[in-house]
Amino acid sequence: MAGPLPGNRSLVQATWPRGLTFVELITVTIVLLIMAVIAIPRVSPIVQNFRLRGAAWQLAGDLRLARQRAVTTQKRFRVCITSCAITVPAGSYSVEKDIGTPAVPRWISETGTTVKLPPDVAISATATATFVPSGRVSGSTFTVSNLIGQFEVKVSATGQVRICPGTCPP
Repeated sequence: MAGPLPGNRSLVQATWPRGLTFVELITVTIVLLIMAVIAIPRVSPIVQNFRLRGAAWQLAGDLRLARQRAVTTQKRFRVCITSCAITVPAGSYSVEKDIGTPAVPRWISETGTTVKLPPDVAISATATATFVPSGRVSGSTFTVSNLIGQFEVKVSATGQVRICPGTCPP
C-alpha cells in the first residue's frame, strides 16, 4: 500500500488537472466548427424532406377535417387555393364553409385566416375540393412540392384522402 504523496498532496489532486488552457479551448472550438460545416449540407435535404412530408400530412388532415365538418354540420365545406372567400397567398390554402344555399353559395373562412405551409413548399390543385353534407366530394388532386420532390394528396369522389410520394397510382 502506497503512503501519502510528498508535500501532503492527496492522490486525487495529483492526477486531475485543474482546468483547460486557452489553447485547448480554442482547439476544441475549431474542431466543433469544422464538424458543423461538414454536417450542415448533409442535414439540409433531410429537413426539407420533413417539411414537405409535414405539409402533405397537414393538408390531408385538413381535408379529412373539412369532410367531417361537412357531415356533422350538414353544410358544404371546401379547401381552396384560388378563388377563395379570403385572399390566399402563395404557399397557403383556406378551409371554408358555405353558409348560403347550393344555388346561391356564400363561402366564409372557417378560421378567418389561411393555413400557411413551410416557406420552401409550394401547393397546387387540379380543382377545389368541395365536400357536401353526405361526405362526397368533387374529386381533386393537390400537389405539394419543394426542391427535394413532391407529394400528391388525392381526394376521391367518396371523400377518401390518400397521400403519395411523387404521384398517386390511379
